[in-house]
Amino acid sequence: MADYGFDGMIKVSWVPAIANIAAPTLAELNAGVSLECRLTPDGLTTGAETAEVDSSKLCSTSNSAVVGRRTFTVGVKYVRGDDDEAVAVEEALVYGARGFKVVRRDLAATVDWAAGQKAEVYPAQVRQPNPDAPAANALQAVDVPMVVTSEPKGYGDPAVVVA
Repeated sequence: MADYGFDGMIKVSWVPAIANIAAPTLAELNAGVSLECRLTPDGLTTGAETAEVDSSKLCSTSNSAVVGRRTFTVGVKYVRGDDDEAVAVEEALVYGARGFKVVRRDLAATVDWAAGQKAEVYPAQVRQPNPDAPAANALQAVDVPMVVTSEPKGYGDPAVVVA
């Protein structure tokens, strides 16, 4: 039995429009900007936190809780450049831009989107991009935090790509 690795096995796109996030189409995904070859090795954020709702009662002798609202933390960190791909990423991820961060895991990033694939779809808006501080022996990178604007199809409940 093999363990999963990260290297080359994640595809990430910034997609301008998706009509149904539970079933993004190939046309919608292919209209997006491919990000994975511009992101730093640790440049993908798709975290989630779950709040607790106290369910204890006056007669309780111990504390209890049930799950509450989720808060998603999403963003990317990309390397700047002057080729067409790098310029497209920088022009797409500007302050206030709305779109969908789409993530596919466990399949080579070089494999094109195809019907039946599972993908996380995060409706998002770009917060203020922040360039890294200058440093010796480093590429220029920009951290792009995002806010999730509506219920996503995240890791535990992914979308399925349709033709």
